[in-house]
Amino acid sequence: MYCSVILRGSVRQTDNLYTYRIPEEMRSDVNCGSLVYVPFGKGDSERCAVVVDITDSFEGDEGVIKDIASVISSLPVLNRDQIALIDKISERFNCTKGDVVELMVPSCVVNHKNPVEVFAELVSKETAQEVLDSETLRSVAHINILEYLLERGKCTRKELMSSLSCSAAQVKALEDKGLVRLVKETSDNEIPVISVAGGVPEGKFTEEYDLSDEQETAIGEILKGIDEKKDNTYLLFGITGSGKTEVYLNIAKKVISEGGSVVYMVPEISLTPQTINWIKGRLGDSVAVLHSRLTDKQRYEQWNNIRTGKARVIVGPRSGVFAPAVNLRLIILDEEHDGSYKAESHPRYSARDIARMRAKITGASVVLGSATPSVESFYAANAGAYKLLELKSRARQEATLPEIIPVDMKEQVKLGSGDMLSLPLRQAMSVAFSQNKQVILLLNRRGFSRTLVCEDCGEPVTCKNCSVAMTLHNNRRNGTQSLICHYCGYTIPSYEARCSFCNGNHFTKAGFGTQQLEEFLHSVFPHEKVLRMDQDSTMTPGAHKEIIEKFAAKEASILIGTQMIAKGLDFPDVTVVGVLGADLMLASSSFKASERAFQLITQAAGRAGRGETPGKVFIQSYRPDQPLLQFACTQNYRAFYEQEIEYRQKLNLPPYKALGEIVLSLPEEDLLIKRANELAKYLNDFLGFQDKRYKFEVYGPMPCVIYELRGRYRMSFVIKAVNKSAINGVFKRLIEDFDHTKYPMSFDNDPQDG
Repeated sequence: MYCSVILRGSVRQTDNLYTYRIPEEMRSDVNCGSLVYVPFGKGDSERCAVVVDITDSFEGDEGVIKDIASVISSLPVLNRDQIALIDKISERFNCTKGDVVELMVPSCVVNHKNPVEVFAELVSKETAQEVLDSETLRSVAHINILEYLLERGKCTRKELMSSLSCSAAQVKALEDKGLVRLVKETSDNEIPVISVAGGVPEGKFTEEYDLSDEQETAIGEILKGIDEKKDNTYLLFGITGSGKTEVYLNIAKKVISEGGSVVYMVPEISLTPQTINWIKGRLGDSVAVLHSRLTDKQRYEQWNNIRTGKARVIVGPRSGVFAPAVNLRLIILDEEHDGSYKAESHPRYSARDIARMRAKITGASVVLGSATPSVESFYAANAGAYKLLELKSRARQEATLPEIIPVDMKEQVKLGSGDMLSLPLRQAMSVAFSQNKQVILLLNRRGFSRTLVCEDCGEPVTCKNCSVAMTLHNNRRNGTQSLICHYCGYTIPSYEARCSFCNGNHFTKAGFGTQQLEEFLHSVFPHEKVLRMDQDSTMTPGAHKEIIEKFAAKEASILIGTQMIAKGLDFPDVTVVGVLGADLMLASSSFKASERAFQLITQAAGRAGRGETPGKVFIQSYRPDQPLLQFACTQNYRAFYEQEIEYRQKLNLPPYKALGEIVLSLPEEDLLIKRANELAKYLNDFLGFQDKRYKFEVYGPMPCVIYELRGRYRMSFVIKAVNKSAINGVFKRLIEDFDHTKYPMSFDNDPQDG
């Protein structure tokens, strides 16, 4: 017997189907979807591969056929529908088949029989402390790693990388400096970061609620579609607090009672213990949870429960779409508009697109839910490609939509309020505190201050590796301040700052971030406890959970944070929400800037008045009369959509035309310009003689919004065409005709920042 395999993680040169002989003694263990080791290349190095086909015979020279080396897992790691997806995903997202296998078969599956973990520990606590106090480290990742190990002690390298969003190379660099020791050990007693097992608190998480007529109608429509097995896609458009989660849970419960499986995706930022408890409380032990902070052992256990059918509900972020669900009948994307469903690194896949691709193969139904759907999804619903279901009222009868009040900050500054908290917002906060209620303040900018601005020439302090302004942060360890680049992590003490334009060293602070807001609140409301939730305050395992639980238990009356606090949270005692710096949300070159600003403001406003007491939302802006804010104030999504879709149509932007981006990057600026011009000539010539029905347009070369990033200069080309397939055809031609080592290009057929 023979089998065809795909190498896991193959590059383009090795991205083929390879035939191997199945030895007699392995025939009972090798099935379609099995994971095996095969000898590969002249040196017969062992490579991990997945079996995608088995035949009884081979037409060709049997003398060149090698035997499978060993079987990693005889129980298939991929289902038939996943195998059928491999070619489709590879074609759609310009990646190798091996890249797709790597997405579907995580490393914990390959390595689970050899549970050796790499642990990191400080060589000397005293030396680490001295290095931090000297402020000589120039990488914020290195600083964070040392601080983390000082605070928590020895931990796995995986925990460091997950908690601090750092790379293995950054941990290795500290080992090379003699500050960190890396050791390999067997890890048996692993501590969960977010519990994936155990009981759920009784009460609201297990209680079933009476359904409204709108909810009953939506559930009935979706269940009817599931029974049809026709890969129906539904857009569940419901205002904040309308009970979309209750709809999801009811249809999921019905599916699993009939032996089906459900993939339930939420944005990573919303995958909180609160969300997990809602789902597990109602659906019980059939739930598996996947997220980035699980250890390899935990991840394998959850994955294996899914593969064997023990777990019928898979909860996770975008990677959940690849789970080996048995008899997949339903895929849910909550907050379907969220940008985290699109991968930022290669392969740049869209979980929403893959959900629909997988549904076409399995006959499953897809439910996209949001209070502020993406423009593309709402357009598809209006065109009949999706079935539109609406929830127009809040689920709790006593809960009403909050009153939303625009505040003109120009006038407030004249009245002496300053630029942080307006007088109306302060007054409303005081009233809320007097009634034992809570307040949420959204400021989508972490750090202490936006940046430092040179007093001599007015230019901001910029990163030496990237063409972006550095952000001022408070150092929680010693109270000093540092400037940090949020793109490459380069950091310097604020007292070492020099203007890159005039070399001046006199600066003033511009703007404010969550850290400065926290300090300000302590001075204005000294008797109120403040909690801050942003990337800086949630680095350690369990920090996110701890903040939410403290606020839910009313240990604090004010919660401030970035977009983390705008989604997936339900606090009935929150009666006041403040949206600070609303204008900054529009300060983006992306064609999606207005859409994202409207979504974030609306989602944040939805945190208010979810209990018996009506809520108030204050949107602070220097231009409160701009249409987008007016739409947000009236919670009028349709009016916003009509204006936005007209703008998209005029400029031939999605959904009217597909958009693709090519980014060429090189460390030498002159060479970049030369090769970008060569690429431009090729593109104009090549697209010039293509069939007119593809409606190609090409723009560029133009500097990327962040022209220099991590020491490399970058030029962008934007292509518009009638569909993504046409754009993919151009990408393939470029890959074939250009040497990647001389023309290092990245490709994206659905850029979110174009």
